[in-house]
Amino acid sequence: MRSPTPLGCHRGTARRCAGDGGQLLLLVLVYAVIAGVLVTVVVNLSTAYLHRRSLVAAVDGAALSAANQPDLARVYQGGSAALPLSDEGTTMAVAQYVDDARLDERFGAFEVVDVSTDGRTVTVTFAATVRMPLLNAIASSVTGGGYRFDATARARSPLSDP
Repeated sequence: MRSPTPLGCHRGTARRCAGDGGQLLLLVLVYAVIAGVLVTVVVNLSTAYLHRRSLVAAVDGAALSAANQPDLARVYQGGSAALPLSDEGTTMAVAQYVDDARLDERFGAFEVVDVSTDGRTVTVTFAATVRMPLLNAIASSVTGGGYRFDATARARSPLSDP
């Protein structure tokens, strides 16, 4: 004689009909964890990308500002049709730009890495560290406090020889 089938189970189906309970909850939890990880990655990458773009824009502005500061001592000496750039003038222009734009406040661990000129072209390099907004405790232990970005820009004096 056959044993009676439990309520809700049909003949010919799996024998343990009652053991299927809770599997949907587990599947929903796994998908929720995956969605949370994806949101975290997208937010952190977006933050890093936007900080990088801001740093590149800032270094472009500083390089353009420095390229517009001629070496006045050499200009007053004469002998050249072009207005040359000086290391001192470009460095002062970049420092003034950093102060005016308050880059120290906008970026974490901001620093001016290099300001150099060959007399016609100025090269400026900035570096900054971006902290990730989500899971910063884990990210900072792996990366040492954030991700460091460098940005370099070159600008030629508009009044230099072609």
